[in-house]
Amino acid sequence: MRKLFLPLFAASMFLCASAQDNMEAFRHFSVGAEVGLHGLGVELAMPVQKHLVVKAGYNWAPAGDLFRTDLVLDTEDLRKAQEQYTTLTAQEFEHKFGDEAKIDAGLGLNLSNIKAMINWYPFAMGRFYVAGGIYYTPSSKRDKPFLSVSGKTTENDWAALNELNQKYPDPTAPDGKRELALEIGEETYPVVEKDGCGYMQADFRMDPLKYYVGLGLGRCIPNRTVGLQLEAGAMIYHNSALYCQDKEVGSITDAAEGLDNDAKEILEYVDKYPIYPQITLRLSFRAL
Repeated sequence: MRKLFLPLFAASMFLCASAQDNMEAFRHFSVGAEVGLHGLGVELAMPVQKHLVVKAGYNWAPAGDLFRTDLVLDTEDLRKAQEQYTTLTAQEFEHKFGDEAKIDAGLGLNLSNIKAMINWYPFAMGRFYVAGGIYYTPSSKRDKPFLSVSGKTTENDWAALNELNQKYPDPTAPDGKRELALEIGEETYPVVEKDGCGYMQADFRMDPLKYYVGLGLGRCIPNRTVGLQLEAGAMIYHNSALYCQDKEVGSITDAAEGLDNDAKEILEYVDKYPIYPQITLRLSFRAL
């Protein structure tokens, strides 16, 4: 452990002791490309005085699911209705429900944000800095929530529901139709049709304005053509809520029940801690 610690300590002291002689106000700027837990990003940076750099940029997450999970739907009443119809008419259903229906859902992130940041270098001769600023989600991106779980039923389950409603309407329902629904606490959220299957979506939404604080090592304006920065921080959000089928869910803890461990831990985390941790590796190119 000591053999690993000593080189890291020596490297950090070197970073903090390097001259910051290129921090001339409004005379230089750089272009940066970054990757981290928030996805990909680009930014522009310019010093406004020897200790202070202002930055503006844009971040986005590549499309795709982080992982997949199952949303479990209760089919007990639907199976009983099929059995009752078969008993009354002696006719079998072409499509039958199993003990439960599952929605194969993917969990994805939407981290598209405009950002405005300030880096403060407390030492006139150093690379260590404190970062702070805001992230703002453009209105064109707000239809894609910060965190979403969405997916479809199997074709068999959706066909079984349509066949049941056609042959044996529910006399207690206003339109005679039974539903596949996800139960969260005491509420039910009906599955809707999309592309010939049942579709369900749950979204974790937050205010479009988020705050950021962080610590980092490295120059915003490299002494030479290219420089490297490493930064760790946290995005702080507020006014968050969970929605299922565009209806607000009262308890995120209730919603997490029935999910696999990975999805459950994520929902419980975002409910308890209103922060999103970030680690960023940034490559800066001196443009002037």
